[in-house]
Amino acid sequence: AVVSTQSGHYGRGVQDNKIYYWLYPEDEVNQNKQPHGEIDLRNCKTETVSIASRLDCARPNTFVLVIMQAAQPGDRASIITESNGKTTQTKYMLSADSREERKQWMEVLNKCLQSVISWNH
Repeated sequence: AVVSTQSGHYGRGVQDNKIYYWLYPEDEVNQNKQPHGEIDLRNCKTETVSIASRLDCARPNTFVLVIMQAAQPGDRASIITESNGKTTQTKYMLSADSREERKQWMEVLNKCLQSVISWNH
């Protein structure tokens, strides 16, 4: 299952508590292409993945992950990012191709998040 972010990045699966994403779906299968970025679920502020509000994203089959991490030089506020100088919060809106894929992604991510929460407490 492939999921796309609001900014048009594509990711596949969860590995080492991270979602890796590429600029294009075909980049993921190209062994020489490094991921464009990653979402570390250990920094997830979201305890349960939920469906995105239509006010936040009009795309169907979209769900939300909120990540909180220590602020980095160059962090800037945007539509999805807030930074107070100490921490940066990023709201990832991820869209699946179908309702069934969205359900699968949410189920897998919720299981991962429960494991992460259990290990961190």
